[in-house]
Amino acid sequence: MLFYREIVPKPEFSHLVLSFWEFTAASENFASIQHEIFPDGYVSLLYHRNENFNLKQVFLSGLNLESIVAPVFPTDVYWAMRISPAVCANLLRADPMIFVGKRMLEIEKFPHLNDGILKKFNACQNFDEAIAVYENQLRKIDLGKKSFDEKIEQAVKIIEQRSGEIKISELAEQLNLSVRQLERRFKSSSGLTPKQFVRARRIRATAVDLIENESVNWANRAAEMGFSDQSHLVHEFVSITKRSPNSFAEKVKQIKHGNLIK
Repeated sequence: MLFYREIVPKPEFSHLVLSFWEFTAASENFASIQHEIFPDGYVSLLYHRNENFNLKQVFLSGLNLESIVAPVFPTDVYWAMRISPAVCANLLRADPMIFVGKRMLEIEKFPHLNDGILKKFNACQNFDEAIAVYENQLRKIDLGKKSFDEKIEQAVKIIEQRSGEIKISELAEQLNLSVRQLERRFKSSSGLTPKQFVRARRIRATAVDLIENESVNWANRAAEMGFSDQSHLVHEFVSITKRSPNSFAEKVKQIKHGNLIK
């Protein structure tokens, strides 16, 4: 009854957006589903509609370091833009620390993002049209490529390429920064420390593995992720998702997935 997919942004927006994503619930007759949202390390700008409730809204997701639970109802549709940590502060024109630990923030607090966007989304018939709305909004803001921290953009790319499997000291060395410099600049730009972001991306990479593979050898996965043994991996999963790896796998596979960005 639940469906999720991601779309790669055009090169024009690749320094601003990790992905556009869609999450929908079927119109079948069910009361509600308690959906678990695992942390991904990104702020998303979201449009949500539900025809049954005549509900239409735009908001920004918070930066949660643990899973949160939210109800999903029939006909729910979410179209969203996942904002790169390298541009988060400049794109939002706010200290990204205000997003940490919050479920959502009202779009009215960010007038340069609001600017009639709800009406434009309401007119959309599908995800492709919603992506075009996001792209046009980004063009209007006109955040140039030099208006963000290029070192943090590089850091995010390395973390994504390594699926979060990298030590912060190694990351800092690759960027020719001290660990302290990297931590300060990453947090100023994104609201999270590099370590917090890496933890979220490792969970994300594991979720993708679970979706694409019938089974996962958790001992091998623990070694790949840099844990000393499987028990440390289990502890990490429980601390972030409140689930064991096997329980996490069962939950992820309850959702039908389209394209995912690795």
